[in-house]
Amino acid sequence: MRRALLLIILACLANPAFAGWYKVEVLVFARNHPVSDEIWNTGLQPRYASQSVTIGAPEQSEYVASSEVARGAWMPISEEQTSLQYMMERMESTGDYRQLYHAGWRQTISNKGDTTPVYIRGGQTILTDEGEVPELEGTLHFSESRFVHVSPRLWLNTESSGERFYVDISEGRRLTGSDVYYFDHPMFGMVVRVTR
Repeated sequence: MRRALLLIILACLANPAFAGWYKVEVLVFARNHPVSDEIWNTGLQPRYASQSVTIGAPEQSEYVASSEVARGAWMPISEEQTSLQYMMERMESTGDYRQLYHAGWRQTISNKGDTTPVYIRGGQTILTDEGEVPELEGTLHFSESRFVHVSPRLWLNTESSGERFYVDISEGRRLTGSDVYYFDHPMFGMVVRVTR
């Protein structure tokens, strides 16, 4: 009897309907004066999850549960409920950084196969040979096992020596608490905070 009860509890915890709710805040910024000796691969093209959900328009995604959308998942939270905007204002005041994207929202996070990536885009609209493209575009995939993990696939359309090309942030990270986590790149950066 005890074993059957334990199996039922474990099955419920594995069910995405029982996934934990989190508050997510993401800030992405560009460096106004990037300095790097790296030689960039100018042939990179954006690749990220196409099955995603957009903040502020979750009802347009067929990959998320309508019950979560009805509870306010993936809708922007107010600036008063966020904490990274003050950090961005201080960074911009130095003249070295420029905001590309900032948003906060609530969502469920469960195992990797049951959590839909979040699509983000920001910055300026850039006219290229292929047409108009966003300066920043990509997805963030949050998942939870013992800890919360984030797998970014962000692409920045940038320029160096008169040539336009893409660079990316694609390093996954385990988030072990409510700290602020920084993802670094010579051209741009991202700060993520995930709390209960």
